[in-house]
This record gives sequence, structure tokens and C-alpha cells, in this order.
Amino acid sequence: MKILAVDDDPVFLELLLEMLRSHGHDDVTTAGSAREALAILASAAQPFDCLLLDIQMPEIDGVQLCLSVRELEAYRHTPIVMITAMSGKSFVDDAFAAGATDYITKPLDRLELKARMGMVLRLHDERQRMAVFQRQVGTLSYLMDFQIDFAAPMVIPGVDRIVEYLALENYLLTLGVKRLYAIGAFAISIENAEPIFNKADSAAFVDMLGDVATAIADGLKTEQAMLSYAGGGNFVVLVQRTCSIDPEELGLMIERGVAEFEPIYTADRIPTPRVRIGELVRGSIFAPARPTRILDQAIEIAQRGPHGKAGSRNLVA
Repeated sequence: MKILAVDDDPVFLELLLEMLRSHGHDDVTTAGSAREALAILASAAQPFDCLLLDIQMPEIDGVQLCLSVRELEAYRHTPIVMITAMSGKSFVDDAFAAGATDYITKPLDRLELKARMGMVLRLHDERQRMAVFQRQVGTLSYLMDFQIDFAAPMVIPGVDRIVEYLALENYLLTLGVKRLYAIGAFAISIENAEPIFNKADSAAFVDMLGDVATAIADGLKTEQAMLSYAGGGNFVVLVQRTCSIDPEELGLMIERGVAEFEPIYTADRIPTPRVRIGELVRGSIFAPARPTRILDQAIEIAQRGPHGKAGSRNLVA
């Protein structure tokens, strides 16, 4: 795995290099500033597979660098891990909003770094698999019956506002239980996702998910929200605890957006997706559940049946 590490502290970079090498990561390039990092990315013969960024750097900080990297076509979905001493919620929010995949605070723990880089490696392998899929679709060779896992989260191509599900989980884990109190979550479930999956080829199913994701993102434009696909036909949305989203209005917007693609579904002989929006689940500082449990519960609620009027509930174990 080809790694670029960016930090303006040369002593820390040496420590990071030593730790990465001890875990078998030998192909590591370092940069002492954001400008140097962007120059390295621009001149690289082959794209890097992972970026490790500090936040506090002169001129261009790590969050701004992350935003700039995400604008590069080759790095739209590359794993980006922030490694920084900044642990405040505003820094965490800004980093994930800029496109970070994970967030580690200094001082570094050797075992934690090993675990996080193991996650990055698994993510890199999945990226490679999806890249093959996209190339097959682009050359019409998707008729080779490329298989996707119905239950697994995935990055949906062509949707700008969607966040990697793993990044969403990492965001909640970084916040911790106390800061989770300011967050709410709800799920949007495609009721007939499995029948569509069984009737459609892989390309048509992914295209359908992209249609739904685009309609959801359009409906959330006025809200500070993070959207992700969790697998199994389920999308999850993280919002501020005091959000004012009307689920019935959002549902109508999604239906109108998806209806534009109905002639394509008819031609592909698959049903038009029907969505169900679950109630808002709010985090609680008194709940003994793991932070990511809020996502699981939001999906469970959306899958149970019609939501009716908008409602909310606190997270329980």
C-alpha cells in the first residue's frame, strides 16, 4: 500500500515512519507541508492508496488539504486518516465534513495505529474491487455478472454528498458517548431493495442506489447532515439533535426524484424503489450503548414499518 504522510513536525514524521514500517508498511512518502503534499500528489506516477494528514500546519491546514485532495478525481474515495493533537468536536466535525475517513489523536498508540491501518488496508482492497466494477461498467463488460454483496455497505459512484459508512462509524467513535448527545440519526430504507437486487444485474442495482442517494442528498441540501449507505437497501443520516427535517416532506422529495428514472426501471424490468423514512434516534449520555449503536437502531426503526408522523426517541442499549 502506497502511503503519503503529511506533518510539519519532522520528529513526529520519523516516529510515524518507524511505527508504520514495524507494521509492514514500507512504501511511505513524507511531506512537511500541504503545498509540498499537493505537489507530490500532482507529480506521482501512480496514485497513493492512503493519506495521513496532520491538522495544524502553517498556511494550509490539514482540513483544507483534505478538501483539496477530495477535489482531485484520483483521490475522491482514497482513505484519508487525520493524525492530530486536536481532539475538539469542531475539529472532528470539520475533518469528516472535508472527507476524512478516520481520525486518530496524538500521542500515537502503536496498537491503535496498527488496527486503524488494518482497516485502511481492507478499505483499499474494497476500493480496488469497486474500481474493477466501474471499469467493467464503463466498457460494457459488466455482463460478466460482477457480483456485489447485498448486505454490505459500499461507496456509491457519482454521488458527491455521500460519506463512506466506515467513516460515519469512525466519526461516532471519535465523538464518544458524551458528545454523541448533540447528534441524531434516522434511516431511509428502500422497502423493495431485495426484490430489485434479485431481478437486476449488479450495474442496474448500483445505479438504482445512486438514484435514491441523489434524491436524498437533494432533499437534505438545507440541512447540516452526513449521508451514508449502510447496505441492505438502507441509508443512514446523521444530523444535529435539533434538526427540523420533516420526514413526510423529505419522503415526497425523494419519491419525485426517483420517479424521473421510472422509464429506465421499466426498461430494465425492475420495480421502482419505494422508500420508508424512520423516526429520529437521539443519542443519550446515560445510555450504556456503544456510539455506533445509534446507526443500528435507526435502521431497525426504519425497517419495522410505516413511520407515520415524525417522532424521536433516545438511544437505548
